[in-house]
Order: sequence, then structure tokens, then C-alpha cells
Amino acid sequence: MRIDIEKMNSSIHAFFSQWVAQLCLILRATLFLIIYCIISNAVPAHSASTCASKTILIIHSFSPTDTWTVNTNKAIIDTFKKQSPATRLRFEFMDSKNFSDPSYLSSLALMYANKYAFTLPDGIIATDNDALRFMQTYGVDIFPNVPVVASGINNAQLPSADSNIRSIIAEKADHLGTIRQAIRMRPYIRTVHIIGDESPTCHSMIEEISSIASKLPQQINLKLTPVMTLEELKVFVKSRKSHEIIYLLPHFKTADDKFYTQGSIEKELAKISSVPILVSWSFQLETGVLGGKVLSADSLGKQAAFSIIRLLAGQPVIPLQLDANVHKSIYDYQRLKKFNIALDTLPIEASLINKPESFFIKHNKALIPALAIIFILSLILFLTYNNLQKQIILRQSKERIIILDKEVIETQKVIVSTLGEVIEARSKETGGHVQRVAKISRFIGNHIGMKEKDLDLLEAASPMHDVGKIGIPEAILHKPGKLTVEEFEIIKTHTSIGKDILDGSSRELLKIACEIAHQHHERWDGNGYPNGLREDGISIFARVTMLADVYDALCSKRCYKEAWPRDRVVSYITSERAKAFDPQLVDIFTKYEEEIRQIREQYLDKNESSLA
Repeated sequence: MRIDIEKMNSSIHAFFSQWVAQLCLILRATLFLIIYCIISNAVPAHSASTCASKTILIIHSFSPTDTWTVNTNKAIIDTFKKQSPATRLRFEFMDSKNFSDPSYLSSLALMYANKYAFTLPDGIIATDNDALRFMQTYGVDIFPNVPVVASGINNAQLPSADSNIRSIIAEKADHLGTIRQAIRMRPYIRTVHIIGDESPTCHSMIEEISSIASKLPQQINLKLTPVMTLEELKVFVKSRKSHEIIYLLPHFKTADDKFYTQGSIEKELAKISSVPILVSWSFQLETGVLGGKVLSADSLGKQAAFSIIRLLAGQPVIPLQLDANVHKSIYDYQRLKKFNIALDTLPIEASLINKPESFFIKHNKALIPALAIIFILSLILFLTYNNLQKQIILRQSKERIIILDKEVIETQKVIVSTLGEVIEARSKETGGHVQRVAKISRFIGNHIGMKEKDLDLLEAASPMHDVGKIGIPEAILHKPGKLTVEEFEIIKTHTSIGKDILDGSSRELLKIACEIAHQHHERWDGNGYPNGLREDGISIFARVTMLADVYDALCSKRCYKEAWPRDRVVSYITSERAKAFDPQLVDIFTKYEEEIRQIREQYLDKNESSLA
């Protein structure tokens, strides 16, 4: 039998070429899906934009280093960033764990009254019981008519009608769930020792625990432990018997009036306890305790932010929210092993911390890349032969594409610059104006740290700032005297006309030009036009162009005015710091005013004069 080797090789080559082409299509589709998911998740939902430009005051019961407070605060901030990014947040920390006597609270109330006398917030979030009690006592006097949402409240009750508290979100730890899970893990338990301190929050928790006693098996005895010193607590937990278990509430102050940082008492007791220690708050984990059905600060912070946003949007909010908490069964694997607790006694949804990783999970960072490398090398070996013959052609094609791409970019820049000069000419202003604005804008942008790519875009796009003037009647553009109110309103439309002209392009240069044309008359203080944007809500490209445009316009003679002297120009721009202009840009301008003046003179037309 005669075999056609060449034909066989051709068939094999065709098969593998087809397979590689299909693989590339699959990889491309997968990559597109991943990018789409990332972009979709990255776009914030501004569903509550009615809270824009509002100020929310967050009053925390505890200190800014308290873990529970930190997590609650982070959840509030993250929620506002996604739902209402324009909202201004202010924060106060009462530090009531360390200072709680009436004289301190009254002095705190006086300080808040003076601090917010003329700048009342639009809404208030009060976290934990101490902040709620403070608002119940002083809130109406200090913050009249300001709606308050209280979050993380133990033993929560309906807010009274004569207060400004609109909603209370209960911090409802699942004491019953935690103890029931412990009974399932250790059926021979007879006594649950409740350990807490003398804080008001802890007293509220003990009331909650007392209400669940009737729901437990009859043989279970809930026993409240007297407040002790740390040394007494150590002796107590060390001497417990196997039929006992400890339920440790958040604990900060011992009987000898010593304060302890969050989690430190849990660590000390867990080291020597002869029985498992149950907890119901996430911040108590990772201290050596067994775990439990824990409550996190994250859900409470999110619910508080959502509630105040709804209130300020005029939407109804439930006065007493009892179902805002999300509990998770979390246990420490090492403590389960120490106390011989079988994993199959845990709830099916339970998650474990401090569990040793399997070989694959432990080494997956090395194994997965290794397998990927083997596959890629195999694919490369196969494709190398096929690609060698195409390299020269591809390289030549790539070089031609790069050259063409550069030509397109340069052509765009020339067209944009030329069109800017045409618009200036129609306005009877010198063509050199747009060139000077471009160069000055680049200089300022460079000194605020813009990247080289952004500097190129800024310099190329800024000449288009007044492209909308193409739609303004010449009689108004060329009017030598002061414009009437009606004429000025027509002039103001050039920003929207410019946006309409440039909008819709996918080219980055034209996108930036569109931003500049639309926003270069917005002011830092929000009193500009067309949309009254303020501060960082205005594109940095527009802010820079605005300063450069105003500077050169004031220095130049126009049909309606003479050129201003140098000192008057500098004085005006300085006086408009944090009013019309971005204060950072004005600082740069002031520092480098001489260099900016030299740039302007370098690009003056022959018939224009330099500044005195």
C-alpha cells in the first residue's frame, strides 16, 4: 500500500489549524464575558440620586479604633459611594466605652450644639445604644427637625413620637440559635454560663437572653455570671466541667474598672478555658473562641445607610426594623478539634475558620500556573512552525498599521486644533488664543501630576472648548457692549451646543473635547452653567482649560473689552480661588505665574501685545 506522506501532513496540519482557530474563538468569548462582568459590577447604581448634595452626620457610640465601629462605618461609607456618591459624610465618635458619665455627655452635647449651630446636617445615623440614648436626650434641641436613623440597637423599642428619630434598626443577636447549635454539638450540656460586663449594651443583651430561656430544653440552665476581674474570670473559666459551656457577650470592662481593647478578654479566657466559649458577634472571632451564629456590623451599616437615603428621598421607612440582621454560623476549626466536636454536628450552612488547607488548595497557586504553562508550551510548540512563515508578513503589516494609526491620531489633533481656530476666528478673536490655551493647559496639567497620555489629550482637546459658539448668532458674538440678560442666556447655550456637536464619538480625544466644551463654564462653588456642577464633579480637563481660557481672555483685547494689566489678572484669579476655580489649580498658577506668562508671550500673534 502506498502512503501519500505529503497529503497526510497536509490533512494533519488542516485539522490542527481548525482546532486552534476554534480554541481562539472560545478564549476570546470567555475573555469578553469576564470583562463584561467586571465592568457591570464596577458601575455603581445611583438609584437614590435624590440624596445628592446632602450632608449626613454619623454619630458612633464608640471610638474610631473599635472594630465593630470600624466595620459599621465602612459599610455605611461603601453604601453611600454606590447609592449616592455626591452625599457628604461627617463623623463623630462619642467614645462612650471610656467616657460615659453625665457631665461628659452634657459637654459633648454643648460641643455638638456649637459645632452644628449654623450647618445642620440633612440626616443623622446614630450607631449603637449609647448614641441612640444621646439623641433621645439631646437630639431635638441640637438637631431640630433633622431625621435620625439609629442602628445596632439592643432591646430596641419603637421611637417616641416627640423625638426626631424616624427609624430604629435592632441589633438582634441570635442568642437562641447560638445556644441551640451548642446543644446539638454537645448534647450533654446542662449549664450555659452567661458572661458580660456592666455596660448598658450588655444589660440589654441579658434581657434578650432571659426572654429565650423558655424556648430551650428544660434541662438547660442559663446562669448569669457576676461581674468579675480578669483574674477571677480566668479562674472561673478554667474550672468549668464538661457539662457546662460559656456564652461570652462583648466584654470590655471588668469589676475592677479596668478597660480592655476589643477581643483581648476573649483571647485571655480562650487560652485557658476548660470548655468551649460561644459568641454571637463576628468581631469576637479569631480570638480562640469556638464561634456561634454570629452577627456582623456590615449588614447593620448598610441598612442604616439605605434607610436614611430613603427618608431623604421622601420614601417610607419602617419605624422599628427587626429583620435587618444577617447571621452566619461560623466556627473555629482548631477549637472544634480541641474539644472533640464532630463536624457533622454543625449546621449544614456553617463555615469554618483556621481550617488547614488541602494539598491542592495549599499549592493551587503553583499547580494551576504549572498546568497552564504546560498547556501553553504545548500549544506554542505546535503553532511555532506555522507562525514562522507568517512572521515577516505580519510584522510588515503591523508596522503599516502603527504608521496609519499615528497618522489618524495626528490628523485628529490637527482637525481639532484647526476647528478651534476657526471658531475663534468667527468670534473675532485671535487664532493664537486656542494655541495658548492648549499650551498653558498642558503646563498646569503637568504640575498637578497628570500622566503623559492625559497631557496629550488635554493639549489636543482644549482648543475645542468654544466649539459651541458656531451656533451663536454673530450679532451677539460680535456685540461690542455689555450683553442683555436674554443675550447672555443665548451665549450660555454654547456649552450645550458644543456637547451636542462632539457627543457620540468613541474616540478618546473627542470624548475629552466633549467634556471640556460642555463643562468649561462650570464653577468650583457650583454656581456655573449649564448644570451647576461643583468641585470634583467637574472634569479635571474642563477645570484646567477653564483657568487657562480665562487667564488668556483677560490678558487679551476683545471686542467688548480692553486687555487687563498683569497685576489685575493675577489678583482676579487669586480672588476666585475655591469660587470659580479649583483651589489646587490656582495655587499652581500663582506659583508658576511667570512661566505661564512666558508661554503666553511665546505664542502671541504679531498684532497682539504682551502684558505690562
